[in-house]
Amino acid sequence: MPTAPASTTHVRISAEEQRLLRALSVGQTVKLPSAHRLRFELLGLLRDGPAGPRLTALGRQHAAAALSDEEASSAPRPDEPLKKRDRLGRRMPHGRALPF
Repeated sequence: MPTAPASTTHVRISAEEQRLLRALSVGQTVKLPSAHRLRFELLGLLRDGPAGPRLTALGRQHAAAALSDEEASSAPRPDEPLKKRDRLGRRMPHGRALPF
């Protein structure tokens, strides 16, 4: 007996996948790993063709929702301590700089 297709409206998408969807929604070219491409296609968020990957209507809805979620969380938090980082972006222990 065939089962009903799963609803894709309540799909959990990682922050990296949200970033990829937002970039695709505004027309940026992104390196889309094959794992993400396949996952997006199976969820119905993306259609891959000869012109490249294109978002479906559901994919555009998810990209818009991800954008509003990030705007809400991007408020500055004064209670977070600043982490010292070196020129390559690595965290520095005790805030020290490398001697070389």
